[in-house]
Amino acid sequence: MAALLWESRNMSATAIGEKRQTVLPSDVSEAAGLKPGDQVDWRFEDGEIRGRKIVQAAKSRRIVGKLVKQGDALILEANGITIDPEAIGAAVREERDRH
Repeated sequence: MAALLWESRNMSATAIGEKRQTVLPSDVSEAAGLKPGDQVDWRFEDGEIRGRKIVQAAKSRRIVGKLVKQGDALILEANGITIDPEAIGAAVREERDRH
C-alpha cells in the first residue's frame, strides 16, 4: 500500500522525560501542520498512541443589515456583504421551526 502524502513512513524514536514530555520529530510536526501553541488530542488505540491536531471552528460574526423585498425575494442590504437569498430563506425557516 502506498504512503499518503501526509504520512511519514520513517520511524523516529524520542524519549519520554520525567514530566511525560517528548519532542515531536520535525518531519512529523511539519506533516501534521503543527506550530508552537497548537493543541493536540491524544488517544491510545489498538496499541498505538495517536495524536490529532485540534482545529478550532471559525468564529461566527455579527452581520448588521436589513432585509428588503425585491420581487418575490428577500435581499440582505449590508455594507460589503452579499448573502444568497436562498440561504436567507433557509435560515428563516430553520429559526421558525425551532420556535
